[in-house]
Amino acid sequence: MNNNSDTFVTDYFLVKRFCPSQKLFVMTDLHGCSLAMNRLLKHYDGQSKVVFLGDAIDRGPDSYAVIKRLIELDAICILGNHEFLSLETIFPEKFNDKNFPALWYGLNGGNYTLDSFDKAIKNGAQHIKNTLGVEYPLLYSDYIRRCKTHYLSGNILFTHAGIPPHENIEFCDDPFDSNFNDAVLWWRPDCETEMYNEKPRVFNEKDVFSVSGHTPTTPCQVRQNFGINLDAGYTLKLALEIEPDSCNNSCRYRIFGTNCDEVNINKAIKTGQCTNELLLKQEKEAIEKKIELSGI
Repeated sequence: MNNNSDTFVTDYFLVKRFCPSQKLFVMTDLHGCSLAMNRLLKHYDGQSKVVFLGDAIDRGPDSYAVIKRLIELDAICILGNHEFLSLETIFPEKFNDKNFPALWYGLNGGNYTLDSFDKAIKNGAQHIKNTLGVEYPLLYSDYIRRCKTHYLSGNILFTHAGIPPHENIEFCDDPFDSNFNDAVLWWRPDCETEMYNEKPRVFNEKDVFSVSGHTPTTPCQVRQNFGINLDAGYTLKLALEIEPDSCNNSCRYRIFGTNCDEVNINKAIKTGQCTNELLLKQEKEAIEKKIELSGI
């Protein structure tokens, strides 16, 4: 599989007609799971541009460490719905009319993010107290400032939630702007025909290959004909390496994966149904062959 027994690496896959402008290393929906992030980054070559598709925070134990590492990597960051939910609590001076605090803190794991921030502040992180009395690291302001709603590299479109088929989307990159359309952070396909299998999405009147997160999917549905859904849920974290071919008219990619127990433990491992190594092998095969996990 590879030299790291706690991760897997798939074969390379060729994508014709679609090509990024440079080699990229992509992650998404880490949700405070810094240990899983570190395992995925074992496969980072240190030179590719890092792209993060949103939801760095909430639910996991160390949102601060995830954000800090993304900034250290000078990552292109995309705003996720969880970051958007945090804005009213963290930046009430700029964002105060959505009634998000209870939704963020109580139902979406914002309490774990604030706990992580408190721990970082106690360990010396520079911080500020807002008008609500909430203390947060200055690093989070830096992170939010660098967040976009999309990133187009060549004709590969990176977003948090994907874009609906048959719709013209106008992106606004400033979440504090009154014209900001947060629907681009929440969209999910209602059926298989709205996924990336039937035909490519159109963006700026051109066909694009789509890469997104947000909607948890099974390993067999990660790779699609005209896109990739890189969010495999709480217990499996994925990363994508994608690079142009020598003619810059096609590309190849491979996927890295690691099982994660920082939010929930995979039921098959918890019950002793299989080992971590066996599950990684089956997840790798499911992504490569687009088949359901066998017996799990």
